[in-house]
Amino acid sequence: MLAPPLTPSALAGSVPIILQFPTEAFRPVRSLRHMTTQLLQEAAQVIPNQQLLINVVSKRVRQLGLGHRPMVEVGPRVSLTDIALREIIAGKLTYESLEGSSDGA
Repeated sequence: MLAPPLTPSALAGSVPIILQFPTEAFRPVRSLRHMTTQLLQEAAQVIPNQQLLINVVSKRVRQLGLGHRPMVEVGPRVSLTDIALREIIAGKLTYESLEGSSDGA
């Protein structure tokens, strides 16, 4: 089937419309970054090893992305990273070190 032909609208012959976007669009982004930075600093007090913290957060973000439910209360527009960091801060998410078992012996 062919799509119906496009017909010009009644406004096509009038003055072009210029879209205006708010200039304060960057303000919320800065506050979100500040919020994530603050959460990251608080989570780093619980898991001081930076590489380990990143691995724990990454694994939990993957789980949340697959549909696992958050273990802390969250708002409607909170990122998965922020949820994982809040879980670490609340003590709901921990890790277990498996030292000496990497060689399979």
